[in-house]
Amino acid sequence: MKKSSLRNLGVMAVVLCLVTTCLLGGTLAKYTSTITGTGTGTVAKWNFKANNSDGTTTVNIDLADTLTGGTNIAAKRMAPGTDGQFDIRINATGSEVGIDYTIAFSDLSNIPTGLKFYSDAGFSTEITDLATYNGFNGSIALADVNTEVTKTIYWQWAMDGNESDDVAKGTAGGADGTKIGFNVTITGTQADPTATPAS
Repeated sequence: MKKSSLRNLGVMAVVLCLVTTCLLGGTLAKYTSTITGTGTGTVAKWNFKANNSDGTTTVNIDLADTLTGGTNIAAKRMAPGTDGQFDIRINATGSEVGIDYTIAFSDLSNIPTGLKFYSDAGFSTEITDLATYNGFNGSIALADVNTEVTKTIYWQWAMDGNESDDVAKGTAGGADGTKIGFNVTITGTQADPTATPAS
C-alpha cells in the first residue's frame, strides 16, 4: 500500500509538472517584432549677397566713379553741377527661404549743402535724410529669389546750392580732395515662413 501511494504520488507529481509547463508555456508564448527607424530633416539653403559681397568683403561706393556726365572736371572728382547714380544689387539666388532686406545709410560726413540724394532719375523725389530713409527696404518672395533686385540711389550737386559751403569744400580739398563719406549696411533676414508674401 505504501508503494502504491508513493507511485500515485509520483505520477501525480509528473502530471502536475506537465500541466504547469503547458500552462506556463502557453502564457509566455507570443509574437514579437521590433522595427527601427531614423529621423532626418533638410535645412533650407541661405544665400544673400549685395553688390557681389556676402559680407566677407566690403561694398565700396565712390560717388565720383558714378558720375553720369561732365567733361570739364578732373577724373574721380565731384563738384557743383555734377550728378550720378549708384546701385545696390541684392542677390539671393539659390536661397530656399523668402528674404526681407534693409538698406541703411549712416555716418554721413562732409556732405556739401548742395549735394542731394533722390529716389528717381528725374531728381524730383528728394531723400531729405538719407540716414533715416527706409524707401529702399523690401522683401523677396521665395518664388522670386533667383531674380536680382536693384535699388538705385541718385545724387545731384546743384550749382545753385550754398555757394559758401561749396567753396569751403573745394578749397579744403588739398592734394587728395575733400572726402565725402557715408556707411551703408545691407541686411538680409529670413522672412517669416508662415507669412503670406506681399504681391
